Amino acid sequence: MAGYEDEFTNLLYHSLCLAILGLKGDEMNEIEVKAKLNNEKQVLEKLTEAGIKLSPSLSQQDDIYVALGEDLCGNKKKNVLRVRTQGKEIIFTLKRSRTNELDCIEKETKVSDKKALEDMLDQMSYKKVISVSKKRRKGKFEDLVICLDEVEGLGSFIEVEKTSAEDGEAIQEELFNFLESLGVKREDRVFKGYDTLKYDSINQKGDKNDS
Repeated sequence: MAGYEDEFTNLLYHSLCLAILGLKGDEMNEIEVKAKLNNEKQVLEKLTEAGIKLSPSLSQQDDIYVALGEDLCGNKKKNVLRVRTQGKEIIFTLKRSRTNELDCIEKETKVSDKKALEDMLDQMSYKKVISVSKKRRKGKFEDLVICLDEVEGLGSFIEVEKTSAEDGEAIQEELFNFLESLGVKREDRVFKGYDTLKYDSINQKGDKNDS
């Protein structure tokens, strides 16, 4: 029982942190850009030339939760909670967008009991709205993190992220310039997270079936 209470306290603490941090402008935030990866061979060659080594492929499953009565559309400043299963690790993340969906205040912690966490989310009136499975290879270049992702149902993507307290949109332009140096085309840029892309894809299919 003590372990359950500890995780519940931890969850509440991070929820409060997110609500408070949403009112501040001087915190470190996760800022990223992503694009469809239509020229993987060229990008891999450019990464090798830059001395960037990628990790072995790692499987991740992300279960996305929002408050009861909400979805992944509309106001992006709401809390979005993610439960990530990565090997034997369970990572709980809270996100709140700032200037856009890929410019986020983000806090995360590891948990030991996924079922207990799911029960707590249910008690707090959060519902799972989508699950995203992907295989990820990861690398680093200076203060940047580069990810090559194969996302089930969506395809191949490249993502680069940076932690910064500076203006999100200015940093995103800097990050996409880096992607362009790898041969990524500006027309391949994607402005939504995988969860929203998957959510939109499923709902569009549903609309077509209803028509």
